[in-house]
Amino acid sequence: MKTRTLKLLLVAMCLFAFISKIDAQNTEEDILKKGYISDAIINIVIDHLPVGWKFKDENGFFIFQRTDSIWQLMENTLNVPLEKKEDRFKRIQANGRKTVAKIVIRYEKKWDFLKVQEVSLANMEVYNKIRLLPGKYKITGLKDLKLSSKGNTVYTPITEDDKKRIANYYAERLVLEGKIVGSPDLSSQLYSLFVVEKSGCNDENHLVYPDAASVELYSILTLCREICGK
Repeated sequence: MKTRTLKLLLVAMCLFAFISKIDAQNTEEDILKKGYISDAIINIVIDHLPVGWKFKDENGFFIFQRTDSIWQLMENTLNVPLEKKEDRFKRIQANGRKTVAKIVIRYEKKWDFLKVQEVSLANMEVYNKIRLLPGKYKITGLKDLKLSSKGNTVYTPITEDDKKRIANYYAERLVLEGKIVGSPDLSSQLYSLFVVEKSGCNDENHLVYPDAASVELYSILTLCREICGK
């Protein structure tokens, strides 16, 4: 509890310091051209980026990017062979591709409570229609228990008519899924934020070298989650 209180106090102090200096350092024209300048939360993140990272505001996206290149290897990390760290790094460099570590966040004007509720209700309606689709096309009994997983239901046809109904089911489901509106991942002082890309970090499908790039990337995301609201 004390740690959380100290963090909140630190954020409040940073906000006060930021508001005190913004008008002196930027003209009104600068602020209008670069929206992030007047967003205290975004500026706290910028001020606390790891050494060797840069920030840019480009065409509706906040981009945090590491200046030094990294090597990234696409691999199922759940099946990584046992090996020394040095050998893994050599393998990543030998077989991976050279790229950069970055986080791309799309931003738009901050959603108010009414918009959040409207989107939530509209999405619930779409999800309910999707839930009822198997019954609508009479394919519930065609569910393949062996091929289906927790997040992916597979229907196996028996007759030609089954194939048509399953095809129609997937076609309508695709249309409905296209109507689902993504909710913001985070919110800053002025913006609703949507994390659209994070690359150059260790995850279930990638290994990177050097490890520091991955640690730095996740530290930026953690800071964003700590000081940004949902």
